[in-house]
This record gives sequence, C-alpha cells and structure tokens, in this order.
Amino acid sequence: MLEFFRRHKGAFLITVTVVIIISFSVWGGWKSGRDSLQAQPTDPAFEVYGRTYTVAEAQRLGMRMQAIYMLQMFDLMSGLSRSGGPADVAINQVILQHEMDRLGVTPSDAEAKSALEKLPALMENGAFSPQRAYSTEQMLGAYGMNGADMLELMKLSIGFGKLRDLAGGNYVAGPLETEKSYASEHQTLKVATLAFALEDYKKAAKVSDEEIAKYYEENKETYQTAEKRALQYVYFENPKEQENVPLEERQKRLREVVDRVNAFNDASIAPGAKFDAIVKQLKETAQKTELFSRDAAPEALKAESDLLTAAFALNPESRPISDPVKGANGYYIFTVSQVEEPKQQELAEVKDKVREALVTQKAQEGLTTAVNDAREAIAKGLGEGKKLADLAKELKLKLTPAAEITVSEPPAELPNAYEIARAVRDLPVGGLSASIDTDSGTLLAYVEAKELRKREDAAAQRDNLARSRAEMDQRRLFDTWFGKRRDAAKPRLLVKESA
Repeated sequence: MLEFFRRHKGAFLITVTVVIIISFSVWGGWKSGRDSLQAQPTDPAFEVYGRTYTVAEAQRLGMRMQAIYMLQMFDLMSGLSRSGGPADVAINQVILQHEMDRLGVTPSDAEAKSALEKLPALMENGAFSPQRAYSTEQMLGAYGMNGADMLELMKLSIGFGKLRDLAGGNYVAGPLETEKSYASEHQTLKVATLAFALEDYKKAAKVSDEEIAKYYEENKETYQTAEKRALQYVYFENPKEQENVPLEERQKRLREVVDRVNAFNDASIAPGAKFDAIVKQLKETAQKTELFSRDAAPEALKAESDLLTAAFALNPESRPISDPVKGANGYYIFTVSQVEEPKQQELAEVKDKVREALVTQKAQEGLTTAVNDAREAIAKGLGEGKKLADLAKELKLKLTPAAEITVSEPPAELPNAYEIARAVRDLPVGGLSASIDTDSGTLLAYVEAKELRKREDAAAQRDNLARSRAEMDQRRLFDTWFGKRRDAAKPRLLVKESA
C-alpha cells in the first residue's frame, strides 16, 4: 500500500500556472445572465447531459488540469484540450467520465496505483520514488487536492487510453501508405537556394519626417511608457537540500515552511487585512522594491517569472495581498505598494522607434515583392529550358550551391536546413519552392536531384513510421468518435464574458 495516497496535508494557495490562471479568468471573471454581477461560485457555468454545473465545479475541473500537467499525463492533457479553451477542458472531463461509466471502463484502485508508480513524474533513476510522490502530493495540496485525487486522475487517464483503443485501436496503416511516408521522410535531396536578405531592403528603404509623423498619429496609443510597480513581499525560502539530513527531518522542515505560508495566507484573506500588520504579527521579514517595469525587474526577482507575472496581473484594489506564488526555491506573498500607470510618449521621444518600424515595414514589403517577382521569373525561365545559375546571374540574385539534405535528418551545420527540407520534400526534381521565411529574410529552394538511399535501419524506420501513422489515425478516429459523443451530450455554456 502506498502511504502517500492516504495523506492529506494542510493545503495552501500558491499562484497558479498558466493553465489555472486561464481557467479562473474564464470561470471567475465571467458573468452570468445578471450583467451587473460577477460570477459567483454557486452560479451556473455550463450544462452537460441536461445537468447544470456551477462555477465552483468548473473551477475545480480546471484545477485538475494542473494536477494532470504536474503528473505528466500528457496524452490525457492533449485529449481533454482537443476542443479548445478552459470551458471545453472542463466539459470534456465530464463527457469522458460519462463514457467510461456508460461503457463499463472502470479501472480499479490497484490498477491506478500500479500505473501511478510507473509515471516518470514520480520516478527517480528508473524506479518509483516515495519522496517525489510525497512532494507532488504536497504541491497538489495547494489546489485542494490529495492522493485520492491522484488516483482518480490516473483512472481517468487509464480510461482515456482504453476508450481510444476501443475507438481506433484496430487500425493499421497500409503498406503503400507507409512506403510513401518512408520515401518522403528519408529521401536525400540536392538543393540549391536563393537568398533574399531583409537587411538589404532596409538599407534601401527611405522614410520621410511626414511619414513618421503620420505613422505616430495613427499608432500613438502603442507608444507609451511601461507600467511600473513597487512591491512589498515576504519570501518563504525552502530548506536547503542536504544529503546528510534524514528524509523525516527534511520533510519536517518543509512542513514548517508550509505552515508559515498557510498562516500568512489565512491572515491575508481576513476582512481588512493589512500586509504590514500581518508581517509584524507573524514576526516575518518584509522586503521592498523600488518602482520597476516588467522587463526591468530588481536583480533579486529577475529569474522569478511567475512572481513577476502575478505582480503585474494583481488588481491591488480588489486583492490588496496576493495569493502565495511559487518561486524557484520557495514562496512569495506580496502587496503592490505603488503603481505608476503608463504615460503617453511624445513623438520626439520615440522618433527613432517609429522610423525603425517604418523602415522594417517598407523593407518587408520590398522583400516580398522581390521574392514574388523573382520566383515568377525563375519559374518562367526554367520552363524555357534555362539554367538556374544563369537565371540567378541575370536577376542579380545570390545563389548558394546545392547541398545534400535528408528530410528526416537535416544537416545541423546547414542554416535553415529543417525549414528547407520541409519546403522541398514533396517537390519533383526541377521544382522551385514557395518562399521560406528565415531569421534574416527569405529563401527560395530549387531541387536539383533526389534519391532514396539504402539504410541499415530501413526496416526499423518503416516499422516506426507504420506505428506512428497508425497512432495518428487512431487519434483521429477517437477524436471523431468523441466529437459525436460530445454532440450527444449537448454541452451548453451558461456564462458570458464580462466587459
């Protein structure tokens, strides 16, 4: 028996990842039909199979996606996200569970526990790690979940796999289809390229003061100073990792940090709570920052991207004190002590930026025209029997001699090899690609020759491709089946986005 599944530690809130932030922005920030009210936990969120689910239920379903991500159940995450946004993720979970029940797909606790032990997220050095399992459960506690929820999610993952097998597990890719894919992926092509450098067109672009003034007036709202914020925060640092400290002692130290975060968070949500008063009451140490912008954070906070995101997302009026935010080595709770709103910049301040924007715009337009004209002229010349080298010289284009590219293994030393391979793999000998965008401009690629060479691993590669294509088609079959089941469930969103 795995003890960690039965533990239920005190939960504390931490700033959620993008998945959960998005979920709450939908369910927490949307309104029901009563336009004057923000959605409340008991408000209806959506309807499936004729049953109404509340905003609180929808939020919990959204939070489960964070657990699925933390447990690295990526197949399940992909399947639940198949229809789009957070609302669909919540609805899809309900439909998946309904179909499991309807078809008698009921994984046992023992089956789920055994599968959990094999999850890479809970393993270390190829074996199940109780420490990782415990740490993961502790983190899930931040979302009000425990070991029992992990079991339920694993059952959902197992059920998802079984339903996918039922819908398309018997599909096998045909040999002709596999051979075409093999030839396309493993052929070696001899490809010459014609380069168009954006920088060349920038040098030729001319911009007048009148154009700069007009562009500034038309886009004035985009030229503002960055918002700045000053913070007061308490940092709850995790215990330093020490190999010679027994596991029980390390867990005890971690629980002490958790208890401090819990205590501060509980105090922060009390009516009329004041950050300074809580710091004094709990004998914590607060740190302060000067005003800073999102892209010019203080040195101590530069690497804490989740904290910075939360700091500039928090509305100080509705939530004076933040939820705990997980950092690289601990947790933060903060208050926004000062806000400097963005200010309109005058033309004189941003003239160089406006000029650069116009130069880039004109250069891109010139490059696009040049590429299209060149491609048309080259295609015509090739059709008349002319050589590519002669056409390049005639059009004053830079021609790079042909290089060998194997589609499945583009040479790492060749710039833009992957993009070139994708663009030419289905072209015949003598074919000219569409434009290929690169970091420095655009390329056109010309196929001089193509060959399918013998490989020692050819049989294994064909088998891999057959499996890969079968899996793709099995997923498509499942998606089609699930889409029909979703239609039968008649899902209906009962909230609308607030203004």
